[in-house]
Amino acid sequence: MKAQKHLFIKLASGISAFLVVGYFGISAYAGHTLSKPNRCFDPLKASVFAVPPENVKFRTPDGVEIAGWFIPEKATDKVLILVHGLNSSRTCELAGKFAEFGSAMNQKGFSILMIDLRGHGQSADSRFTFGITERRDVIAAVDWLKIRGFKPKKIGVLGFSMGSAAVIGAAADDSDIGAVVTDSSYAEVYPIIQKHWQSASGLPGIFLLSTMMFGHLLTGYDLTSSKPVQEIGRISHRPVLIIHSAIDPYTPIQNARQLREAYPAAEYWETNAKKHPESYNTNPKMYVDKVADFYNRSLK
Repeated sequence: MKAQKHLFIKLASGISAFLVVGYFGISAYAGHTLSKPNRCFDPLKASVFAVPPENVKFRTPDGVEIAGWFIPEKATDKVLILVHGLNSSRTCELAGKFAEFGSAMNQKGFSILMIDLRGHGQSADSRFTFGITERRDVIAAVDWLKIRGFKPKKIGVLGFSMGSAAVIGAAADDSDIGAVVTDSSYAEVYPIIQKHWQSASGLPGIFLLSTMMFGHLLTGYDLTSSKPVQEIGRISHRPVLIIHSAIDPYTPIQNARQLREAYPAAEYWETNAKKHPESYNTNPKMYVDKVADFYNRSLK
């Protein structure tokens, strides 16, 4: 009887150890794969510009090489930095129409700098951090523009989805940014991760916290700390335009309303885009006109 009991204890301990190792092994693998962005880049998209864009590269303060396109407009001193979202690039955002949007804004009289965030497009490899480190890419773009002769406060930034978190963080940290447009931003990233965890990972919810732990170990950052709603107030008195679809299926409209509540002076525009983040694609002319008008009034 004692021998049987001892065997049962050893068997139970072995099974428990196997389950624990398996649990953390799956979590580690999920943390590794889910913190690496997918690359997407189509060089043919450059053909939408009236003049071929200048290919540019510069480094962030933490040494990451960022790639981008610069499209000058000699008749203006106003310049816009356009920033894509997760798993996208300067050619793939807006269902492949991001370059078209950049060209339209250039035709409205702005110089344009479109960048690939770290780990995306043609920029250097990196894990993503939901805007925590990506803000450095935006700030490095601001510094590159200042070297090219653009003045502080004449530089506007626009970000889509995760790119919105990056531009909010960048503006909070860099007072040289004159105006901010956010499109489809989350107020806090963790509720969005929770909402889409199973569809994105294929794993049950029990793996979420452990995967986030490994994400922290791999990136060096607590990924749940990406909370633009706590940073937007640090933009102080600079102009902000918040754009969001009232029926966004990925990032609910409440996120935009929380950002607006945190920054009551912000201009606010709700659209009816059926996809995230495609308000531009729903009505390109209206979108370009509204955004151009905002920057013309704001970058003085």
